[in-house]
Amino acid sequence: MTMYHARHVQKTLLWHQRWFLLIVSALLISVLIGFGLLRHWQNSGRPDKNTYPVLGISLSQEDGYQDFHLLKNHGVGFVYLKATQGADYFDDKFLDNYWRIQGAQLPVGVYHYFSFTSSPQEQMQNFRDSVGAQIGTLPIVIQVNDYQKPRPARSKIKKSVLELQTLLVTTYQRKVIIQTAPVFADLFPNAAIWIQSARQPRQKSRLVFWEYDNQGKIPSLASTNLFHMSVFVGDQSNWQHFLQTGGY
Repeated sequence: MTMYHARHVQKTLLWHQRWFLLIVSALLISVLIGFGLLRHWQNSGRPDKNTYPVLGISLSQEDGYQDFHLLKNHGVGFVYLKATQGADYFDDKFLDNYWRIQGAQLPVGVYHYFSFTSSPQEQMQNFRDSVGAQIGTLPIVIQVNDYQKPRPARSKIKKSVLELQTLLVTTYQRKVIIQTAPVFADLFPNAAIWIQSARQPRQKSRLVFWEYDNQGKIPSLASTNLFHMSVFVGDQSNWQHFLQTGGY
């Protein structure tokens, strides 16, 4: 082999090695980018875990069957189940979800969707007749949504919601939280609030939960399912105290 031929072979080998390293590097970068995008996709919208370590979801019959053990393994720390709405609606999945979640030993609460067209007494009767004693371990929630246009007078909304709250507290001796958007939150200055807002709440003194996304993904769970995602406003020690005292 001549010296010229040997140099040519050496250059060819070096050229192939460089291309091999470039290809391997490109593949590695692609994998890292893909992993980063996957992590971002899975955690998209999740508030800072250090500030809000306790994650939860709200479920109704529209969410179908859920594996509560799987949800717990992927970081879900509490679940709220829709029970009733207005004066005559009872969620079809409530009892099935309620009894199955016991096996996962997840803290569970129930919520009532408030109706502007039914009296507090009628709604209380529907809740009591439908739910009975199956109210879970967390405070009861009244969900007040801005669903009707034109909406009733704010004074009427306030009076009716607070009346239902009083009926629930008197009947069940359980704390009652009002879940609502900022548009109604100021109607209940003395109530514990579960705020529905894409933006981080500024005022936290009365906040118990924050629903940050009504079509969110559960972090680390590779699934296309979308949920009403919330966090507890407090750290782990606050959460343990909340569980032990029933929210007081």
